[in-house]
Amino acid sequence: MADKKKNVRRFYALDKAFIRVLLTFIGKPLMKSLNAEVEPYAPKNDTFIIVSNHSNVMDPGYQMISLDRYIRYVATDYLLRANFLTKFLLGTLDGVIVKRREMPSSVLVEEILENLKAGIPVGLHAEGMLTTNGETGFVSEHTGQLIKESGAALITYRITGGYLRRPRWANIQRTGIIRGRVVAEYEPEDLASLSVEEITDLIRRDIYVNAFEEQKKNPCVYKGEKLAEHAERLLFICPKCGGVATMHSAGDKLTCECGYELTYGEDGFWHSDKNDVIFDNDLDWDRWQREEWKKTVLAKEDFIISEDDMLVYKVVNNERTLFMSGAVISLYKDRIELKKGGENLCLPLGTLKRVQIPSKQNLAIIDGANNYYIIARNSPWSSAKYLAAWYYLNGKDYK
Repeated sequence: MADKKKNVRRFYALDKAFIRVLLTFIGKPLMKSLNAEVEPYAPKNDTFIIVSNHSNVMDPGYQMISLDRYIRYVATDYLLRANFLTKFLLGTLDGVIVKRREMPSSVLVEEILENLKAGIPVGLHAEGMLTTNGETGFVSEHTGQLIKESGAALITYRITGGYLRRPRWANIQRTGIIRGRVVAEYEPEDLASLSVEEITDLIRRDIYVNAFEEQKKNPCVYKGEKLAEHAERLLFICPKCGGVATMHSAGDKLTCECGYELTYGEDGFWHSDKNDVIFDNDLDWDRWQREEWKKTVLAKEDFIISEDDMLVYKVVNNERTLFMSGAVISLYKDRIELKKGGENLCLPLGTLKRVQIPSKQNLAIIDGANNYYIIARNSPWSSAKYLAAWYYLNGKDYK
């Protein structure tokens, strides 16, 4: 235990000094260049867990600037494969607590607790990943359990504007304001008197954001180029004809093969002068299509859908190597199959340990033998279909 505690503090002084230099010299210019406004806040406790919603890749930066201190965030292993700089700063120098998908959650919890015991503030994005549709995602009671078990103070933080600034499905960022502020700080003794459910509920309440309701209350212009491009990563069912994977984007337009056409506006809503707008925002559309997709996959007898031109990678020790290219992915009631010529990778849905979407459209799968695969494609596709189906076909809700 002593060795592990020493390990979590190994680069802590260096990380703190590095962030201090950044905050001192580029904090304000960075906020100005990003058109972001954060409310300053002085924590009452030196060690704490800060929990926030997650709508923009810069969220940890906004929070550290707001609190004016280094915070060690929990980040997925995908981030460490982004480029050499992130691998060095966040991985080699232990700048983050790495959530490795193939490892049990107990290992992550243990490392978080060790950091807190060592006096290091820890940051969590309770949804686990960027919001996919503009609404704060599901917050598990495991988060409340961690807060309860840690005995640390809790700070809740809320960020608005991040989704419309850059929807997760989009490649191009827009202009427009992002705002961040501390909602509340809860003392350890107050948290000790609350149940896990009560702690989870207050986190859900404090960090909840509906990007489109916020936009209606406080309208803001989000200018940019090719505003609708790649929206089919999220919106995979046409609300007009019910076609699956029939939506295609170009520039500011999203069009179905049936002729249904929408334009994405600078207000973050869908518009049309050609046909009725059935859903004017991503969230309402996504809520509807989830229910439609659930009915579809549960009604099928065996085969559900297939798509081609897939790249399949295998990840070992956080390094990915190409396993199969030009593959066809097929979804059945009981399995996902990936085929290329004589090669065939069969992944029974009931044995999969984890299925997630770690980036805009890649699908990450951990199978029963702990093999870690990433399924990607160079052209836009909706991996959410497969993630949602895995939940539905295993009798769970897709949240």
